[in-house]
Amino acid sequence: MYGENACCCFFRGGRGICILPNLLTFSHFFSQIFLYMGSFANSPQWFKQAFIGAPLGELVQWSDLIAALFILGHNIVICTRKEEVKNHLNMPLSRGCPSKARPDEYDLVFTDYVGITFLKRELGPNFSQYRCRLRILDSFGTEVEFNYVNPLKPSMTRKRSSWGGENLHLRQFMTMFPHTPDNTFLGFVVDVDMNKKEPIKTKSGTKPIGVVYGKDAKFWKFKDQYLEQLSKYLEIHGTVTGTRMKTFVPDWVKNHNILSGQDYQELLGQTKVYIGLGFPYDGPAPLEAIAHGAVFLNAKLSPPHSRDNTDFFKEKPTSRKLDSQHPYAEKFIGKPHVYTIDINNSDEVKLAIEEILQMEVKPYIPYEWTPAGMLERVNALVINQNFCDGNIKWPPLKELHTHVSKVDKSCSETCDEYGLLCESSFFNDINNLEAFKRAGIECKASYTKDSFHAPSTSSVDDSCLIQQTSLLFSCSSRSPIYTRLCPCRDYKPQQVALCKNCT
Repeated sequence: MYGENACCCFFRGGRGICILPNLLTFSHFFSQIFLYMGSFANSPQWFKQAFIGAPLGELVQWSDLIAALFILGHNIVICTRKEEVKNHLNMPLSRGCPSKARPDEYDLVFTDYVGITFLKRELGPNFSQYRCRLRILDSFGTEVEFNYVNPLKPSMTRKRSSWGGENLHLRQFMTMFPHTPDNTFLGFVVDVDMNKKEPIKTKSGTKPIGVVYGKDAKFWKFKDQYLEQLSKYLEIHGTVTGTRMKTFVPDWVKNHNILSGQDYQELLGQTKVYIGLGFPYDGPAPLEAIAHGAVFLNAKLSPPHSRDNTDFFKEKPTSRKLDSQHPYAEKFIGKPHVYTIDINNSDEVKLAIEEILQMEVKPYIPYEWTPAGMLERVNALVINQNFCDGNIKWPPLKELHTHVSKVDKSCSETCDEYGLLCESSFFNDINNLEAFKRAGIECKASYTKDSFHAPSTSSVDDSCLIQQTSLLFSCSSRSPIYTRLCPCRDYKPQQVALCKNCT
């Protein structure tokens, strides 16, 4: 069933994306949900910049989350102004003493990193009443060493970012793409006509259209040779703005400046190749292009880009290493819709573009990016995720698959080798000597201490390490000495956030 306020359409760019009624027959209770759009409350001009080409993937995610919660019938309150927060949350009567919790409290509070900083300051001693109810929209993810802070354990406090240090359960951070298994994949909806099925057709006597992925002129810097090579095969179009456009964008590019949503969709509907430049990372746009029938040229990144060598990631609370501009498109979609290439290797570019132009590629969008996929995912997460009651288990324990890593391999990598995903909620269930025994590991000694890689076993003395602090469980950590005991689960095809029997 669904609530009285439920509708059945997502609206974006002036077009409605409607869901059949049978896809809305989720059975659940209706939550009271508060959404504080912290970044936008802090910078209200971002709303207006949506119409002049600002990189607002976060606004897309917020919009789709709000639409999904509304369609599913939850009672939602949206707050985009700092001064309104006090009207909705339980403000303390005194800065030094917490107030009694309200009986009509919200079940969930969605915000972002800017929002959580503001809420901690405003709520003061009452912030603890909301800690387990928080869900943090976090595009690039948060890893354990940036989340955990304890002044009494300086060796485990490695916060190297202006963000992080919240001591939340890592699953409370919700990402745009499924790149960090420690976090929760929330995602968004790809804006496309779901009835479009035919490949892109090129008019006789004309070159196919190639659209460059990069709205800011500075993204085009040092890409002249690559684009000139592609221009032999494609009519190159751009949607570029910026003060340095004449410096970095070749004169022969057909530039449309910033298009409205509808006009941009029409351009994608004629596009044979969507051209990646290596930046921006992890964006929604390549999925939109693929959904229209374009082939995405995904730029390899060598060496991989991370906080160690790339300014963009310096302040991100993650050590992720990106091997390409769009890791999701590379891993979960691939050919014929995605070609991951070295854009500085002319032979590789030539081989790829000539192969692409020989093919007819139909529009494609994985289910998890459709309105129905978003609704299924949000419904499951809102109903089942609970960080306030430790007795509630989801995913169910029967979905646990335990595997042992190699030395210097993370659990994310280990589970992936078996076609599975690391499921951090299962770490507590394998953090014991019985689990080592079931995995065929004989512990010659055992120790309980804080560690980013426990539960694990030493390759030096065959001792076993039990995790002391649950906030330190991590799918992404590795050790040059220890092999890890890894909790894995399967996942639904084209819906990686959910295991096959979790809905």
